[in-house]
Order: sequence, then structure tokens, then C-alpha cells
Amino acid sequence: MPPGSDRQSQPGTPDRPSDRTASGANSSALIPTTECPNCGRRFASAYCPRCGQEANPSRSVLGVLSTFFREFVDLNGGLWPTVRDLTLRPGRALSDYLRGATKSLMHPGRYLLAAIVVAFAARQASIWIGARVPYTAKVSGVVSNDPSSEVDPETTRALQSVVVSIADQVMESQSFLVASSLLLAGLLSLTVWRLFRPRFERGAQAVAFSVFTVAHAVFLTTALRCLYVPAAYAGSGKAVAPPSLLVYGTTATYISIAVSRALGGGLKAAAKGLLALFWAASETGLLLGIAIGAYFFWRARTQVSEGSSIENPTVSFEANGTTLELGALGALGALLLPFLVQAGIEAYYRLR
Repeated sequence: MPPGSDRQSQPGTPDRPSDRTASGANSSALIPTTECPNCGRRFASAYCPRCGQEANPSRSVLGVLSTFFREFVDLNGGLWPTVRDLTLRPGRALSDYLRGATKSLMHPGRYLLAAIVVAFAARQASIWIGARVPYTAKVSGVVSNDPSSEVDPETTRALQSVVVSIADQVMESQSFLVASSLLLAGLLSLTVWRLFRPRFERGAQAVAFSVFTVAHAVFLTTALRCLYVPAAYAGSGKAVAPPSLLVYGTTATYISIAVSRALGGGLKAAAKGLLALFWAASETGLLLGIAIGAYFFWRARTQVSEGSSIENPTVSFEANGTTLELGALGALGALLLPFLVQAGIEAYYRLR
């Protein structure tokens, strides 16, 4: 080939390194890149390979909402596959997750958050359409004015106002749903870890197992309410609530099945799972009751006039016609007994 003429590559003849470099440079120059505002790296994909920052984050309200919904649902391997697997085959799904196959299920904390959001939205929707009685209506007559009582009517009305306000601020809030779910999951993990210690390699596995079961129980009870409440409301025309036995029975049944199939042991494991659930639920109720009771007494002392009986509050326990009255501190000590028992059991197993 004469000098100065264009060089043509022959078949089977490798290009020179300089040609490949030039070709690669020309190809890379044609690919638009974006500089990551987070770490400064330039990249050509939708997300930064170093820190995960999105290349072009949406700045509109609709774009933000669509991104939130897409990441929240995650159809390719998130919410819906997790709901399906934990409903149809909870034992296999949970046992696979505990063995390390975590790709099929979403993160347990994220799953619990999704369950709380769905439960709160369903509850508020049923209240808005008038199919569910809010807590403010349930407690509207909890403080009554007994003619034989030494409490004057003004104090009674003030206490009733405090009760209704607390029901609206606490019981109807999403924070209460979050706190109760987190407490139940945390206390259940402690109990499950102790009762099924040989089945777990690490405490984190017991936490993940408990969070998954509690979150899915929230999903199941929410679905139960969504089916029962509108149907009962359409039939009677009155605001209703599903029977407590049905709700608690659904939770207990699911957790016992999940424990027996995921951890093995048959009916014995199911019974231990029910025991763990009962103990954790009791402690959760006690902790929430202590917190709400303390908040009520504080609100009552600050809002009710001085000299009323609320200055020296008592708590009454009635059973079989016998009434036991304790001071606030005595009642608090009685409510803390289950926690002292569990602390003693933990200390025994750790120190023996």
C-alpha cells in the first residue's frame, strides 16, 4: 500500500493499540455522562455506581410521589412478593431468610413500615366514611358523674375532656401504631430468642423473624378489618368494629403457624410461639398503659383544679366482686412485675 494512503484493516489483522485507544476515546465521547452531586464521580447510568445517587432526581410533586410509590412497592422483589410468600408459605419463606437467602423478601424493617402505613391509611379511611367508631367516641362516657361521688361535676367534665384529648392525640395517631408495633416486635424477639435459642445462630435472626411475623400479622388484621367493616357497615348502617376475638385469633394463629413451620417442632413449637406472643403482647400493653397513664395523670394534675381527688390518684383492680385500690406508685410496681420476672430469667440463663 503506497505511503500516505488510508490504512484499511484486513480481515483477521488486529488493530494497533493506538487505534483501539482512539476508537475507545471517540466512543466514550459520544456517551453523555453526569457528575454526581454527592461524591463528584462522573457516570453514564441512572444511578451513581459509587454512592447510589440518582442522576436526575425529580423536582416536581408528582415525580416525588411516583418515586416514593415505586420504591415503596418495588414490584420486582419487594412488598407484593413478600406479602405473597409470607401468606402462602410462611415457613419456607422465613426459614430461607434465616439461612441467608434474603433476596426474595424485602428488609424486615421496611416491611414493618409498609404494614404500619397501610394499617393507618385503612383505619383513617374507615373513619372518614363513617364505618368505624373513633376512639374519641369510645371514651366519651368513660368518666361519669356519680351522684354519690365526692368529685364535683366541673372536675368530672375536665377529666372527660382530658380523656377525649388523649384518645385523639395518642390512640388515633400513627405514632401510637408505630410504637405498639415496634414494642411488640422487640419484646417478641427477646422471648423467641430465649424459647428457641438453638434454632438461631445470632440474635439478629430472632429480631428479623419477629419483625416479619408482627408486620405480616398487621397486614392480615388490616385485611380482615377492610373486609369485615365495610360489609357490616353496609348491612347495618352503623359504625362497627371487627370482634376482638377474631382479630387476636388471626394474629395468634398466624404466628403459631409461622413459628412451627419456620423453626420446626410441630405442635410443641406452636404452643411455645403462642406463649411468646402472649408474654410479649402483655408486656407491650403494660408499657403502653404505664406511658398513657402517666401522661393522663400529668395532664389531669395540670388541667384540673387543685384540691380535687386527682391530687392523690388511685388505681382500682376488680375481680370476683373484690376491689383492690393501690396508689399510683403501688400500681406502677405491680405492673412492672412481669418485666422483673423476665429480667430474672435472662439473668439466670446468662449467669449459670
